[in-house]
Amino acid sequence: MQFFFEVLIGGLLAGVMYSLVALGFVLIYKASGVFNFAQGSMVFFAALTVVGFIGKGAPLWLAIGLCLMVMILLGIAI
Repeated sequence: MQFFFEVLIGGLLAGVMYSLVALGFVLIYKASGVFNFAQGSMVFFAALTVVGFIGKGAPLWLAIGLCLMVMILLGIAI
């Protein structure tokens, strides 16, 4: 029964991520009228940043916070 709930929660979280990325594509297209697929690379960069911080020994909550700061700075720079 525990395996079922793990798979269920994992599937729901994956679906939430897909829906957020798709919502971002729609918002960019509706605002500019141009298909911009750079958002996928930003999501990929954020995921790799979190994994990198965890690999250096940071706990998950700290890695997510640091990633948020890095992504804000990257957004400002772009």
